[in-house]
Amino acid sequence: MQFIDDVDSDDNSLISKSEKRVSSTVELAKKLGAKRVDKSLKDSSDSSYLVTSDDIDNFLSSKDSSENKNSISIDDDRVNHYNSGQFIPFKFRGEAKEYFKIWIVNIALTLLTLGIYSAWAKVRNNRYMYSNTYLNGSNFEYNASPKRVLYGRVIVFLFYALFLLFSDVLYNQTLALGVVAIFLLLLPWLIRQAISFRLKSASYRNIHFRYHGQTRSFYKLVLVIIILVTILFLPLIISKYIDVNSGFISLLSFAFTFLFFIIGIPILYLKFKELIINNSAYGNSLFRFEATKSSVVGLFIKMAFATTIVSLIIGVITIVTSSGFAKILNITDLNLKSDISVLLTTTGVSFIYLVSIGLYKGINDGYLSNFTRDHTKIVNGELKGTISPFKLGFISMTNIFVVIFSLGLMYPWAKMRYLRYKIENTHFKCKEYTQFSSDGRDRGSTVGEEAVDFFDIDIGV
Repeated sequence: MQFIDDVDSDDNSLISKSEKRVSSTVELAKKLGAKRVDKSLKDSSDSSYLVTSDDIDNFLSSKDSSENKNSISIDDDRVNHYNSGQFIPFKFRGEAKEYFKIWIVNIALTLLTLGIYSAWAKVRNNRYMYSNTYLNGSNFEYNASPKRVLYGRVIVFLFYALFLLFSDVLYNQTLALGVVAIFLLLLPWLIRQAISFRLKSASYRNIHFRYHGQTRSFYKLVLVIIILVTILFLPLIISKYIDVNSGFISLLSFAFTFLFFIIGIPILYLKFKELIINNSAYGNSLFRFEATKSSVVGLFIKMAFATTIVSLIIGVITIVTSSGFAKILNITDLNLKSDISVLLTTTGVSFIYLVSIGLYKGINDGYLSNFTRDHTKIVNGELKGTISPFKLGFISMTNIFVVIFSLGLMYPWAKMRYLRYKIENTHFKCKEYTQFSSDGRDRGSTVGEEAVDFFDIDIGV
């Protein structure tokens, strides 16, 4: 330390040396942030301020700890929640203005490069979303290489171009169906690769996520789906080859369909989530999905009830509104051949369709997101969802109209709004963040992810 270097080496100056050390130490303590030296730093046998460097470290550490506690109400992100054991909300700091610049440039460059830049656009978009998502003061990162994304996208594009060549140019439907069959055979592998690539491209606190699921597990799940669908259409198959009463066949078909939607689909959803989450890991720590069959069946019944209520409300509003417009316009007999009737009917149907789609999407997404979060755990940590399904439905519905009436220019704002609500209503509880570690990460394939995106298939990671 500087005050030690300044000490006189003369043996006769030991007293002045001691005094200089005391004075310099006190001044150092004040310079480092202590407005006054606490009484606990005094030597009880002397009135002078005799403190050591260890005393200063302890004093400043306790001071910093006190300041952190006092700053909790000012900015939660500045607080270190290690060992707190409390649920901490995720934070999303993305801004519509910032994202608009990225979004508009991505669109322009993608068009100018005939789609080639779309790989870089996707990486830029994901990096912005991940880097603005925070947990306990640290943000997530997206580390995918644009070139690797482009390679996967080119392969998928060539695959699709091959189908169009056989189907629409050469008019060889047999080969076109063969291409479709090959794609369907590869689909389980593509989905598995998509999940693996997305997880391996994400990291938090320099620790990457991983996926350990095996491809054969996806093929087993597809086999179960094929069996259930075959059972669903079993009454029709029976009626085709066996002379059976049509009323009995109709009743049997209704029963099978009811069971498929009430039990079959929820169980398939549960198995799919187990396949994804139970094979996902943060570093060396595996996630666990602890939902039961009864809980997932109850969830789908709740979702069906909620969407039914919403449909009834929309129906009543539609009838009342239609009657009101009919009276205002003095329409007593609807003539579908007239321009005004066609315009009103088309506008009304389109409006109801958009309202319904927006509400259903948000409501179902809210229920499913909460369910997934509430049943996902990792080591000594767990997630919790506090999303209001109906509020998310309202956000989704109004976003659709905002985007339409702004001719698409408000899309960045709508996306930020939707993501912010979902992310900031997700919470995580962990007693010790430093328990997580990693031995490194593997590089995944981009082909599966690009196939999923290209054909607009939501794998629900």
